[in-house]
Amino acid sequence: MQILKTVVGSFPKLRGDIEESIKRMVEMQLKHNIDIVSDGEQRSDMIGYFDTLPGLGRNNRGVFIRSKVEPIETPKEHIKLHDFRFVRNYLDSLGKWSVPIKVTITGPITLGFSCALNGLSYYRNIGDLNIYYDFARALSPLIEEVARNDCYLQIDEPSLSSRVIDSKKAVKFVNESIKNVTSNFRDNNRLSVHICGPLNEQLLSDFMSLDAPVLSLAFSAHNVRNNLKVVSKQMLEAHNKRIGAGCVSVQATTIEEVEGEEVVKGRLLKLYSKIGLERILYIHPDCGFRSTSLEASELILERMDSTSKTLLS
Repeated sequence: MQILKTVVGSFPKLRGDIEESIKRMVEMQLKHNIDIVSDGEQRSDMIGYFDTLPGLGRNNRGVFIRSKVEPIETPKEHIKLHDFRFVRNYLDSLGKWSVPIKVTITGPITLGFSCALNGLSYYRNIGDLNIYYDFARALSPLIEEVARNDCYLQIDEPSLSSRVIDSKKAVKFVNESIKNVTSNFRDNNRLSVHICGPLNEQLLSDFMSLDAPVLSLAFSAHNVRNNLKVVSKQMLEAHNKRIGAGCVSVQATTIEEVEGEEVVKGRLLKLYSKIGLERILYIHPDCGFRSTSLEASELILERMDSTSKTLLS
């Protein structure tokens, strides 16, 4: 059985022309046989991409909430879709027509909480659930538009495991944001939710109610290694869920600190033996590479590729 490889989304921000930077990140992924590539998020961070939502503004702390948050009127013109089309055209020019692209959208909990921390008007306080409901409604048309394309769609929600609001309520808001994604898109396992923090059995049980077929989880950094004990084949089967497996830590600050192939292989073998290969859709690094050096990022991709080959041999 083929082991698909992907990335969470972000790469180190390169200097210079944005489109040339995107090309360079795509080329790096192709070099290391990544099966589902991203644009490397070269334009902004996971919050800044969405500063055009009505109701948001920028101050010296970043993107903040200045009024009621509303959907954008022209989701088809959003920069996320612009960059998706650019990557698609570039892959086609290289003869890589069959290589799929992952589009990442920051989810309503993480986006709402992060913006509220930078400044908050209109809503009562950072715990006001109307913030997260309004962000879910605002993101929904963009998510729906992305899912009309031949791509993979990942909702980034690192704040879910941080429990910035009650996890059951948070799940409802994420589901509100993805409610218009077609059943065909879901049935093809094209929709995932990325949750990169530590889990317990109750949290994982709550996340089984996410209306996405794939949960992208982390298993490698010191603070998430216990997730291997928490994840359950029985729970995944009962809710017909598959996972993206974060199999390499991104916390390395030098290439010497990047985990070796045997470490990565051992981690994956433990995961396979616990939940079965059929419950793993793809492997990826624990999280994005925005805070990882370019050299360490490339070595992580190389280790993922070599590990996947030895597991199949």
